[in-house]
Amino acid sequence: MVRHRQVYGFLKATLGGIISSIYGFHPEKAKVGKGPFLITANHNGDLDPALIALSFPEHMYFVASEHIFRKGFASWLLTYFFAPIARVKGMTDATAALSIIRTIRKKANVCLFAEGNRSYNGVTGPIFPATGKLAKATGASLVTYRFEGGYLTTPRWSHSTRKGRMRGYVVNVYTPEQLKQMTPEEVNDRIREDIMEDAFDRQLTMPYRYKGRDLAKGLENALYFCPKCGRTGTLRSEGDAFCCDCGLRVRFTETGFFEKVSPDDPEPPFRTVRDWDFWQDRRIVEYANGLGDDETAYSDENVKLIAIGEKHRSRVAQIGRLSISKRAMSVGDLSFPLSSISSMGLMGTYKMMFSVDGKSYELRAAKTPYCGRKYFTFFELMKRNGGQS
Repeated sequence: MVRHRQVYGFLKATLGGIISSIYGFHPEKAKVGKGPFLITANHNGDLDPALIALSFPEHMYFVASEHIFRKGFASWLLTYFFAPIARVKGMTDATAALSIIRTIRKKANVCLFAEGNRSYNGVTGPIFPATGKLAKATGASLVTYRFEGGYLTTPRWSHSTRKGRMRGYVVNVYTPEQLKQMTPEEVNDRIREDIMEDAFDRQLTMPYRYKGRDLAKGLENALYFCPKCGRTGTLRSEGDAFCCDCGLRVRFTETGFFEKVSPDDPEPPFRTVRDWDFWQDRRIVEYANGLGDDETAYSDENVKLIAIGEKHRSRVAQIGRLSISKRAMSVGDLSFPLSSISSMGLMGTYKMMFSVDGKSYELRAAKTPYCGRKYFTFFELMKRNGGQS
């Protein structure tokens, strides 16, 4: 633990200013009293752990997705110097919860990104239902922390960083005594309210420009249904433009809003990624209603199925066509009934993880990236409706 504190302090002192400058990040110093704490925050970018550390004077451990432990020497460095707590994407991980409790009981702080996922549409997503129960079980104070401006600085669907303005600050501190008076559901409600952020509502009231190149590139990782023709898999991004084979085209601007590409174009069907995505959530229900039980909803070629074993060891189990229907998801010759998939989660811009009978798998492109989000949302719809749309 001494090593972790020393490395944490050294990197914070030497790289903190550089990272803040790159992101246009303005951290507010946390006044939270004496720890240990469980810190919960909304999640926007890969460097959120480094950014949140700039607000706190004391060392903390971070809960991280299991996939970062499968990067060879880089994973060894992360484990040796930072000792992150592993959690499998898309799962309620009892092992991770026990590790968090044990770490806090050793008088160390732990940071947990309560959504478990970065937002695709600029609105903070749902938090893990077990978060409130975990916060009460630690016996520590609960600190809620909010990032503002992070979505437009590093959109999840993009691989680029834009320079604008980003802010981070503590919203509330709940003492162990206060937590004891709340139910787990009430704790969840407090966390949800404290970390909630809508990037586009904020832009309407306090607009900033987020400057960069190829601002629309990668939008097809988030938006996969065209509002003009209603089809899926036909949208493409290039530079600042986002277009469909049917002729629809819009420009993604520095303020995060859609506008016409040329004066002769019709007005964009939606002003924001958020509004397009909300429509998309309704469109997927209509689309699924029109499918037969075994009819393919989506498919992509050249996808790797990676089996995850003990101690984060992985192997390629299959490379082939990925497809999903109301009954099953298949990769090459292997098929998984949706009823057997206990959980599914998204990593990075497009990759997926899912679990079947206690075994974990990752889906990764062998060549051209696919839109993992369309599979995830379809699976979630089938799960909510018991296999019927």
